[in-house]
Amino acid sequence: MKNTAPRQDYTRLAKTADPIVVPSASPWLSSINAISTAVARSPLIHHALSALLVVGLPGIGLYARFVEPTWLRVKRLAVPLPSLPLDLDGLRIIHLSDLHVGSEVPAWFLRKVVATVQRLAPDVIVLTGDFVHSRPEDADNLFSLLQNLRAPHGVFAVLGNHDYAVNHPGNPGIPGVEDIVIAALERAGAIVLRNDETEIVAGRSRLPLYGVDELWSGRACVSRLSSTIPVLPRIVLCHNPDVVQFLPEKNSDLVLCGHTHGGQVRIPPFPPLLTMTSDRRYWGGLSARGDGWVFVSRGIGYTWRVRFAARPECVEITLRRNERSRT
Repeated sequence: MKNTAPRQDYTRLAKTADPIVVPSASPWLSSINAISTAVARSPLIHHALSALLVVGLPGIGLYARFVEPTWLRVKRLAVPLPSLPLDLDGLRIIHLSDLHVGSEVPAWFLRKVVATVQRLAPDVIVLTGDFVHSRPEDADNLFSLLQNLRAPHGVFAVLGNHDYAVNHPGNPGIPGVEDIVIAALERAGAIVLRNDETEIVAGRSRLPLYGVDELWSGRACVSRLSSTIPVLPRIVLCHNPDVVQFLPEKNSDLVLCGHTHGGQVRIPPFPPLLTMTSDRRYWGGLSARGDGWVFVSRGIGYTWRVRFAARPECVEITLRRNERSRT
């Protein structure tokens, strides 16, 4: 699908909406964040930590380093939505998140992910951010990777913190990197939503789709969602699940997020220790929220090549009509 929709005037939108304010970290936490940022961007440190893991825990370390990070699973979900039009009952959505092009994620694995999506032939594809790992020059590889992604009812995307090169709230990132990422996505045929709403159109039926811009960058706005309660269910895309606490329940029937990587490392059945979120309810998987749902993908890529009990996932969501009407 080629993007024929006019590009939104984001400057105008930003001036007419109230962004979510995320407090900057305290000075001591800022110092910790600066260190963690340096670690996250250093391949040398990644390799050193991986070597320690493999030597210290040989069996688990080898599996976590060399097997699970590229062991893709296709996760299938059926999600009931109230008042879903009959024409959209059975609509299949593929949800991908956190590709991290330009990190340690192998190019062959990312190509396998795209080939898997093509084989599944979904009706709609949604992408929830962290397309690149922070370097503007990785955008060319992003275009090459995604240019063959097609879906008859559209490919839609929102940005993540790495697409701004932002590693924590208050971090200035790299000014302008998001424009390079957006240009690559649009060249590949995706419609990028930045605090804006569009519609998934199938025959005579329409399904509202709202995309929230990135939270840590200070650009996420959800005030437009509170103005009206739609007759139809609405899907909301956002990168960071911390946005969920700011969303009106009546106006967000299915929220699709990424960001957490499922913690990357966890000990079942316990949740992961690190999720890079303040709201730890939404670290991975499908959760009920009021009359709606929140789904957080474990994503595809990683900042450090280690995964344990958090396999990368391509998620196929089938929408089902819930006979209960919206109230």
